[in-house]
Amino acid sequence: MTPQTSAYHHGDLRAALLDEAAAMIAEGGTASVTMRELGRRLGVSRAAPYRHFPNKTALLVAVAAGGFYRLKERLQTVDAAAPGSGVEQLRRIGEEYVRFAIENPAHYRLMYGREALARQDRPELREAANAIFEQLVVVFQAHQRSGAIKRQDPRALAYVAWGAVHGLASLWIEGQIMATDDIDRLIQQATRTLLDGMRVRRRRGA
Repeated sequence: MTPQTSAYHHGDLRAALLDEAAAMIAEGGTASVTMRELGRRLGVSRAAPYRHFPNKTALLVAVAAGGFYRLKERLQTVDAAAPGSGVEQLRRIGEEYVRFAIENPAHYRLMYGREALARQDRPELREAANAIFEQLVVVFQAHQRSGAIKRQDPRALAYVAWGAVHGLASLWIEGQIMATDDIDRLIQQATRTLLDGMRVRRRRGA
């Protein structure tokens, strides 16, 4: 028995499988992931991964779902840390979204990118993805009530905001933005430009 094998006796093999699968996706895409190779890389038997996931698809669904939950928690942390801060809250949410994607490219590709899993027949993924979007809609509605954001369709505004940050994240992940560019500056510029078009402009003297 290898040291790696003995490390999984307390029920953490499932987590290790998810982490290793994400690493393999980052290295070579979903095609590179096999249950056999996962077992080999983790130093466990060929049968061990199947005790947690019946097949590769179930494993990938779990990786994607984990990404959705992690992103939701991250955005909720921003939401809680910036109450009553006007559009600054929306800007920080947008920035954290892009940074999550950049820091977790394998998860992001499975969630929203070129290797995204179809969610129609996978309720756990559909619900997790919808929860993030609805969370964004609620934030827009709150800022509309406060008078900071234009009173347009909040779902449409949420889609526009999502499209902007998703586009920037995807361009960076897929190597379409030069690595020499300042990604932090690009993130800040994108969110500020986006929100400038959504702010309610106060008349002078009003």
